[in-house]
Amino acid sequence: MAAFYLVVDGHLLPGPNRAPPAQDPDVRQLEGSAAELPTTGPGWRYALSTFGDSGELNGCLVLRARAAPSPAQMIELHAMAGTAAPGTVEEAAGAHQQEHVAPLSNAPDVDDRLRILTATVLQLETRTSIQHALNGALTAPLGQMSSRESLLAEVLSVLTGRPVCTEDGFGNIRAAAGTKSGRPYPRPSAAERSRLVQLWHAFGLPVHERRGLVALVLPDRDVLGAMCLLENGRPYTADDVFALECATRLLQVELSHRRSIAQLELKLGRDLVYDLVSGMDEETAAVRAEAMGYDVTGPQHVIVAQWQPPRTDDTVVVALRRALRDLQTPALVSRRSDIILAVVTGDPLDTQLFTVVARTLRSATGAVGIGGPSHDVTQLPRSYAQALRALQIRVHSIDPYGLTRYDQLGIYRILDMPGSETDLSSYVTEWLGALQSNDDRRGSDLVHTLAQYLDHGGNYNDTADSLAVHRSTLRYRLKSIRQITGLDLADPETRLNLHVATRAWRLRSARQR
Repeated sequence: MAAFYLVVDGHLLPGPNRAPPAQDPDVRQLEGSAAELPTTGPGWRYALSTFGDSGELNGCLVLRARAAPSPAQMIELHAMAGTAAPGTVEEAAGAHQQEHVAPLSNAPDVDDRLRILTATVLQLETRTSIQHALNGALTAPLGQMSSRESLLAEVLSVLTGRPVCTEDGFGNIRAAAGTKSGRPYPRPSAAERSRLVQLWHAFGLPVHERRGLVALVLPDRDVLGAMCLLENGRPYTADDVFALECATRLLQVELSHRRSIAQLELKLGRDLVYDLVSGMDEETAAVRAEAMGYDVTGPQHVIVAQWQPPRTDDTVVVALRRALRDLQTPALVSRRSDIILAVVTGDPLDTQLFTVVARTLRSATGAVGIGGPSHDVTQLPRSYAQALRALQIRVHSIDPYGLTRYDQLGIYRILDMPGSETDLSSYVTEWLGALQSNDDRRGSDLVHTLAQYLDHGGNYNDTADSLAVHRSTLRYRLKSIRQITGLDLADPETRLNLHVATRAWRLRSARQR
């Protein structure tokens, strides 16, 4: 601040203990309006009039800076001084002069005016320092912080003296500062998040929830995240709210930028994954993968995944990418209709991968297939075909949810070999033809009953439960199977051939769908 003036007996006078500045005539000519002052050298000077609660002119602050503030900062300055935004200040000041007819003797004394101006200056200085500290969090080195969100939360926690958490769009805590644990409160329910969005839309201000004061990152219709100032037993101050709003705006910049990058990576990655599993030469693949920050040389595997009910958005893509990142497995992830596919470096992590993805999606109703190793780019289409085969076998197995590796398929690799359709068809007809004819003629389901019985190792209870029938019903069906086929289900060799035939029948049925 370069100088300040007080209204005494209707006149603007320099503050106590200050010599009359050279710009006195320029300030007095403003008569309660706000305007930029002329300067004789570099820098920026501005006269900002301040008003009391009842609209009377209290005085004028002469501000000085090396460069002019941004429009948003100017609006903030005028709001704190009690004036209108730039462009309407002159009109407000003129209307005030016409309406202000109270006797000068009723104006507050000089000490009161000085106190008001001092408080205003302190508030300006405090909020300016808050903005500078938070702005620095976007460009400062991360140091030991795991992300820009964590650094922003830490700075806000120091400024307010409160615990701070940031959340993603689903209410999961992404970063925490000043808390004793990384999860100081339970994840908000869908109803709570919906209510919060409605209140934010209605008022555009931080909402006081049970976990604290919450501000949303909501640039469009989708909630990108939230920032929370948690309760600590002290009432929230105006500076706390100001700091939270500033931090939330900066978080919006960070999350919007991150979403844009993710969408671009998704598009570029999708195109590259399609080309890799369709067949590419090594040189072109290496150049394009390097541009994506991915090393396509060395052993690679193709992973495919499908969740039920089918999802046509990118939720499974995001979940699989996050799971692979958490498991420190470099990967390119994409989607083709409702099938998610990924090219990954090194050896996949088996069931651990399915567990992490299912936990992220909060749904275990999915299947994952992993192809065999690909030692160079030209072998990726083969790994992709194997991954699809492993996925389909998993989906049509007795346990349709989980992870299956192609190199662990066992007998299925023989049954499902390309070119084996004719031999398989005759084999299935030899062992199951009579049962199939009976099912077609009577509308029964004896082949499926036999398959379940053999899959469960001949256990009556487990088979009945899987078919959702009573044990007596199962006994009747097995008796019918013995009568129709004339086969002894207790004979080990007969059971083996029937088991292989029923699995081949499943594969053929899956292809015909």
